[in-house]
Amino acid sequence: MIETVPAPRFTYDPVHGAPAAAKAAWEAAGCLILEDFVAPESCDTLIAAADRLSDQLVEEAEGHAFDAVDNQHAGEDYFLSSGDVMRAFMEENTAGVDRKRAVNKLGHAMHDLDPDFEAFSHQQQLGRLTRQLGLGTPQLLQSMLIFKHARVGGEVTMHQDSTFIFSQPETCIGFWFALQDATLENGAMYALPGWHKGPLERRFFRTEDGTGTDFEDLSAVDWPLDEAVPLEAPKGSLILLHGRLPHRSSANTSDKSRYAYTLHTVDASAHYPADNWLQRRDDLPLRTFGEGMNFA
Repeated sequence: MIETVPAPRFTYDPVHGAPAAAKAAWEAAGCLILEDFVAPESCDTLIAAADRLSDQLVEEAEGHAFDAVDNQHAGEDYFLSSGDVMRAFMEENTAGVDRKRAVNKLGHAMHDLDPDFEAFSHQQQLGRLTRQLGLGTPQLLQSMLIFKHARVGGEVTMHQDSTFIFSQPETCIGFWFALQDATLENGAMYALPGWHKGPLERRFFRTEDGTGTDFEDLSAVDWPLDEAVPLEAPKGSLILLHGRLPHRSSANTSDKSRYAYTLHTVDASAHYPADNWLQRRDDLPLRTFGEGMNFA
């Protein structure tokens, strides 16, 4: 019987790293909130970089909405070919909204292709944290900047990241950085800590001809959605998410945006299937934290 447990929360110490209790808490809950992981100035630098890229990419993104409820974007080549480039994706139903505020997210290789995103993604303390928690050899697969603009940012329904970032064995870990305060009002995440011990519900994959996508049902899971725990996070926090942890976020109904940056990793020892939706060209290999900086 799986039980929902509290979401563990600690303050990150830049000298000593994560507290000793963090590893056991992570393994029990499948999530971990580390406040003060990133300096406010680093958050501000990435916010400015995100706005810069959004301005550059918004024109080509028109007509390409990211649907985090029904996944209607999933068959578009614009989405399927975004694993090794930088693209913007729009919110749905934003007629009359200023186009810069209508951007849902940026994805999916900023950590490789933009100097500010690369520097943020390879902070020294990330490598140290993975060693402290015994996370193996995580390689950076994708990056996303999720804007959640005020009164525009949409809902993301309950899901597991390993559905979309699948490996054999499953090794997906999400690194979610609060670049601004994430509150109940502006779209903080909710999760079911402890439910990473349950099965993977389904897997998202490319169809055989490579031009579309589909879901493979793997198990019938009855998540206790009413037990979801809010993961509020002040600016500078890092939230770790196990690939099987069910989590979601609400629409932003406030007057404040909720910028968040996410990295998803898979372990170097795992097999990454050729029919996964996210594929990268050979001259852009996966890297571990701090490995072979492109913009030294």
